[in-house]
Amino acid sequence: MNSEKEEQKQTVTEIIKSGELNSIYFNEFGIGVSKHDIFILLRRNGKEEAILNASHITAKSFVDSLGEALRKFEAKTNQTIPISDEIEILMEASDETNDR
Repeated sequence: MNSEKEEQKQTVTEIIKSGELNSIYFNEFGIGVSKHDIFILLRRNGKEEAILNASHITAKSFVDSLGEALRKFEAKTNQTIPISDEIEILMEASDETNDR
């Protein structure tokens, strides 16, 4: 199983380095769920960039894999990545302190 993951990792790296696929950057997203699948709207600075459409099984597997990759990154860098809601709360608290 480990060699299969290593092979997939190498394949993904090769694809990324090839530059043959379009790259999409996003810093916002929206999620919709139906009984058949999940839709993820990707936005960059408020402008729609793309829609991802996946089965529930694929979406859950993606979430688990992405979470694991981020946990490994945080462990290796000894850094906790804040989520948007946490940043918003910190910025609001900072604004309130500065307004006094």
